[in-house]
Amino acid sequence: MLPEEAQACLVWGDPHVQTFDGSFPNFYGQGEFWVVKSDKVSIQARYMATPFTNGLAATHQVVIGGEWMQGHRLAVGPMDNGQITCDDQPILMEFPSTAQCGPITVVYNDYGTLVDDAQSHLEKRIVHIGSSASHPEVDVHLQIMRWANHLNVRVTMSPQVNGQDGTCGNFNRDPSDDSTSAIMTRLNGRVPMSEMLFHRKTQATGQVTKTIADCEMSKRDHAVKLCKEAEPSAGGVLLDSCVFDVCFGGDQYAAQDGLTEGQVQA
Repeated sequence: MLPEEAQACLVWGDPHVQTFDGSFPNFYGQGEFWVVKSDKVSIQARYMATPFTNGLAATHQVVIGGEWMQGHRLAVGPMDNGQITCDDQPILMEFPSTAQCGPITVVYNDYGTLVDDAQSHLEKRIVHIGSSASHPEVDVHLQIMRWANHLNVRVTMSPQVNGQDGTCGNFNRDPSDDSTSAIMTRLNGRVPMSEMLFHRKTQATGQVTKTIADCEMSKRDHAVKLCKEAEPSAGGVLLDSCVFDVCFGGDQYAAQDGLTEGQVQA
């Protein structure tokens, strides 16, 4: 059971983020970025454009390492063009299944929270990663939802004793310093090669700057309709994020974003 101070960070869509402190930055550029950077826990993500996102990046791969992994490296990619690997060796090739990656037990199943019965037709493929037996004081849990061409990621943890940062924010209980620009300034942009958990850098096209205002009104109205059908209670930032993804990524994001937003509220 996670302690009371534990909070969740969610990375979904193109990609949008709800930080541990409740801020909502967006990262539309391509490249490798820190999700969580701390003394013991290292989580990085590769944001890449897909054929379905009109040049906008989505989370294509997540790599987990750091002291709590005892030198091991767990990577998760999407369904159509990615794998789940431990130290570069494929694992969890059957569904459902369980595997060990160093001190970490990894479970692959369809367990998760649906928004409502209308979304029960969605096929779920979720990778669950729990705390390390070698570091019981580090309470970290991940749920990685594998879609066809991208991932949605939920990280639940307590604030680290010596601090932390990343696209999930610095977890200092102050959402005002978790804007996109503040996070990128603190991290100095992409992960440098000297700190990379990935084996190589992807070719980056830089930050893509689009807003909902760039979506023509008829398409925006269509997106709002789909997003509200998928999640009637969605509003504010979460609705805007869904509308953005449908406008520039495609109709499938209405259901996929709605499912993830339901998990945030759970």
